[in-house]
Amino acid sequence: MTEQTKQQTVQEQTGEERIDYNALDNTTGGRLIQAAFAVAFTAVPDYAQSTPARVASWGGISAAFAGAVAAFNAFDEDPRNDLTARVENTPETGSPAKTWGLLLGGLALLVGSTRLSIAVQSKLADALRRRGAKRPNTVLGLIGGALIFAGSEAEARATAR
Repeated sequence: MTEQTKQQTVQEQTGEERIDYNALDNTTGGRLIQAAFAVAFTAVPDYAQSTPARVASWGGISAAFAGAVAAFNAFDEDPRNDLTARVENTPETGSPAKTWGLLLGGLALLVGSTRLSIAVQSKLADALRRRGAKRPNTVLGLIGGALIFAGSEAEARATAR
């Protein structure tokens, strides 16, 4: 391999715009795992009655999901894709103020969207409960998980063409 080829990513070498070697995204099993985490996260209020128990459950599920993502991203399935060379050749670095601003902005967005999601889910669960559902959050989780799986599977099939 020439020096130029070694410094290019596999996407640049092959001319492909989107190559994802992450098994969590690239396999049906990986997409099922992601959907299962969404089901579990959404169903928590049906099984944890107190706020501290819910927060602990959500934290545990989030940590497990982050661990799964980290485990699947821990290795590079394409040996030609050397991320270190790409990072070392990047001339631009941001300022600490910009980094902290983006981090805090992202955190605020996460907190706001989580609160909105909980409020909407609570309203939907109340409506399902009035209609006789014994575990309405589990029903919502199953619907959401099915939609996540169907959407990611459809995207995978569309990009495979």
